[in-house]
Amino acid sequence: MAETGRGEVNGPEEDQSFNGRLILITVFGFVLLVPPLLSVFNTGAQVFGVPVIWAYLFVVWAVLIGLAAALAGRSG
Repeated sequence: MAETGRGEVNGPEEDQSFNGRLILITVFGFVLLVPPLLSVFNTGAQVFGVPVIWAYLFVVWAVLIGLAAALAGRSG
């Protein structure tokens, strides 16, 4: 069992759940960043003066960081 630092103890099932969620975030990020999907956003268009591909990459990056932060905050 792992201690969380607040006097609480996580069981193995909670550790597996946490690891599973981290793997899910990683797979989600991989799927959003594969070249076939990126090519959909690689147009000549712009959003607020920024190419669509760069806006898409920034949004995906921000969402992945937010999901990881939310997961880490909830776990301990």
